[in-house]
Amino acid sequence: MEPTIMKQLQKIVQQFPEATAQKSKDSEGVYQPTSYAQLYKEVQHCAAGFQSLGIKRGDTVGIIADNRKEWLLCDLGLLALGANDAPRGCDITSKILAHIISIPSCETTVLENSQQLEKVLEVQDELPALKQIIMMEEAEAETAAKAKKYDIINFSDLMKKGEDLLASDPGMIEKEIALGEENDIATIIFTSGTTGVPKGVMLSNRSYIYQATAMLEYIPVSEKDTWLTILPVWHSFERIIQYVSCLNGACLAYSKPVGKTLLMDLQEIEPTLMTAVPRLWEALYAGINRNIKAKGEKVEKMFRFFLKKSIADEHYRCVLQDRYPDYSGQSNGMKKLGAALGRLHTAPLRAAGDKILFSKVVGKMFPRLRAGISGGGALQRDVDNFFGAIGVKILEGYGLTESGPVISVREEAHPVVNTVGPAFIGTQIKALDADGKEVKPGERGVLYVKGPQVMEGYYNNQELTDSVLSKDGWLNTGDIAVISRNNEISLVGRAKDTIVLLGGENVEPVPLESKIKESPYIENAVVIGQDKKYLSALIVPDFDALEEYAKKNNVMYENRTLIGETPELKELINKEIADLVCPANGFSSFERIYQFSILHNHFEVGRELSAKMELLRPKIYELYEKEMEELLSR
Repeated sequence: MEPTIMKQLQKIVQQFPEATAQKSKDSEGVYQPTSYAQLYKEVQHCAAGFQSLGIKRGDTVGIIADNRKEWLLCDLGLLALGANDAPRGCDITSKILAHIISIPSCETTVLENSQQLEKVLEVQDELPALKQIIMMEEAEAETAAKAKKYDIINFSDLMKKGEDLLASDPGMIEKEIALGEENDIATIIFTSGTTGVPKGVMLSNRSYIYQATAMLEYIPVSEKDTWLTILPVWHSFERIIQYVSCLNGACLAYSKPVGKTLLMDLQEIEPTLMTAVPRLWEALYAGINRNIKAKGEKVEKMFRFFLKKSIADEHYRCVLQDRYPDYSGQSNGMKKLGAALGRLHTAPLRAAGDKILFSKVVGKMFPRLRAGISGGGALQRDVDNFFGAIGVKILEGYGLTESGPVISVREEAHPVVNTVGPAFIGTQIKALDADGKEVKPGERGVLYVKGPQVMEGYYNNQELTDSVLSKDGWLNTGDIAVISRNNEISLVGRAKDTIVLLGGENVEPVPLESKIKESPYIENAVVIGQDKKYLSALIVPDFDALEEYAKKNNVMYENRTLIGETPELKELINKEIADLVCPANGFSSFERIYQFSILHNHFEVGRELSAKMELLRPKIYELYEKEMEELLSR
């Protein structure tokens, strides 16, 4: 591939000018295609429009928008000039928006609609550098009238301005593209943060070109493929898929993670590839089960019977095809013999189940799907087993924003289950124990990664960069992993506190816990929810404060230890948490605490707390394993 995103796009445009690059919905909800030749022309118009506003090489422009055609035009238009973006979706709070735009001192920001402009106005005092705003959708008159301090430019006008400039100087943007280098920063993606300052991850053209090339070794992508994109396009996972698609001549089609919409789009687009977070695969899994159940008890029993046999058959196939991770290097001849004998029973039943049931389900939902890619969190084992059994190939991948994001992914031709695949060719990995020594295959350790996709560092924060990225380029992922003899990665836990929900959202628990503890009735809190749909919490009440409240309000309770279980007092704590962890205090919807358990004792130093009174999370998880399991299984 060429050294920069835009130089590679030029090459693809020359190869496949009439191939479809994008399919996006118009105002009527009808998909409209855009060819590569048309996309490139529109990108040049956008770039020239940006240039007319004074945007130049090295500048950072904010983009606050959801998945839509204009997003990619803005992104590529900035890259054509050697500029970069600081992106986020429309679910952003005004507080986080202020950080994202102010930290890199964005003078220009692109907004999707008036709702985002209202957020800017809420925090305009925190945005001294911001001068001009480009509106993808024309701002409502009332909102625009309040934004007179900014130059408001409609996106359509920006494109027209660029088109006129190119008419007089057709080569102006291609000259800029020619100046691009692989080390040019392509984006600054800010990681999730509730309080304090979010971290701006700087990713270069080199990072994306490497990933778009390396991906082909594991998942072949060509001009014959259509990707259905569902995740927020600003997110690091979906961002690389955009480039993997358009830098290899494939087609991007935009959808939404909304059940009815997604199912209709799946049937209309008939993608060959699609990406989703575990929560979406889980939702599709649940939807299939509901539909089967709705067909009556007889069909459901038959489906369950064939599914059980198919799951067993898939297990035998994995044994025979060496699709389990190898940690010992020892022969598994006896296992293969047992699997071969087992398949004498399961294979015919699986074939029958496929003919009678599975092929109809798959044919309706995924008529042309080669593979689905799951990332942004751990794929639930039962969901993985289910799709494998009915003939839908799910390739689980792994990475984090700081690693570009992709470190590994299962190979389409040989997916090793119970892993997130082997590390990309050219990417080094190692697992280290508590003493910093590299562990053997099959042993647990903190995962470190080194490769061309790893970030350049955190924007304007060398101290924080040095805390995770060594001088010789090794990134501490903060994840606990087991590495196989074939370099495949199995994740077994997290060494750092960040919680990753099933939807792929990253949540920092400390700010949430700090906010919850502002309640006079709560002494301590532990937020949990790794690989779950929603956040939960273990709550240590302030027993004295609850006792005083109970006396003042004539609330009867059994004893001091169980005071938090009293319905009236439990509702009090629920209201306290809801009032504190809310959008008004800068928290996102996915940071809401959906349920909690009240513990019966204070936390003690040396037990649940360190000498600094910090939570000893691993110890807490061990001590309260029963309470956590009960809470998370509700």
